[in-house]
Amino acid sequence: MKKLLFQWKWLVIVAGVSMSCTEGGEMDPDDPQQASNDLNFPYTLTTEENVYKMEIDGVEVTNTAEIANTLNVDKTITIGFWGPANDFAFGGIYWIPLGVGTYETGRNLGPGNGTNGNNLFMTAFVKKNNVKHFAYSAHEYGFLESEKIPGSSCTVKINKFEGKQTSFSFMNGTYSLFIGTVEGQFAGTFKTKDGQELKVTKGQFRIVQKLPPGATVNN
Repeated sequence: MKKLLFQWKWLVIVAGVSMSCTEGGEMDPDDPQQASNDLNFPYTLTTEENVYKMEIDGVEVTNTAEIANTLNVDKTITIGFWGPANDFAFGGIYWIPLGVGTYETGRNLGPGNGTNGNNLFMTAFVKKNNVKHFAYSAHEYGFLESEKIPGSSCTVKINKFEGKQTSFSFMNGTYSLFIGTVEGQFAGTFKTKDGQELKVTKGQFRIVQKLPPGATVNN
């Protein structure tokens, strides 16, 4: 029951609104962005569902991972990590491009919803001792120069991307959720605004989100 509640926490009711749906696929292989963190470690989450694990300064943390609903589901996915004591805001990677590929925080995704006319930049954060440490920026959308954090970064490799944002009807309601499977790896150097630093290594996640039994996909 608890796992079901985790999976549906980010579900947003969409009443009479048609959501934009984008299929996942390969990204441009000529993308010049270079990875700055080591992802050369085995991916081991082959059967688990909605799980992540990572090492924060050498200490392994594992719990639920999920794809959040955001204002930019037409071009990105955002992954949330639950932490100890089921802290649902323990960590996250915002604005990952749709599709298989290797991506770096700071990636410019162009104009985004919720940015007040500014561009959207990939960001990430994770907590240690209940303190948020950030990669690229402490600003969720990444465009504020004053919130950028020099020397911080996170690299994410999406190994599998199957699915899309899907509108469906269920129990007299209309909902929208990413339905499909996403597998990936990540690592990085995260910092606070005052310079405290932590290292995330051996990060990986496997998210499988399915339609609830009896749901009907809306065209």
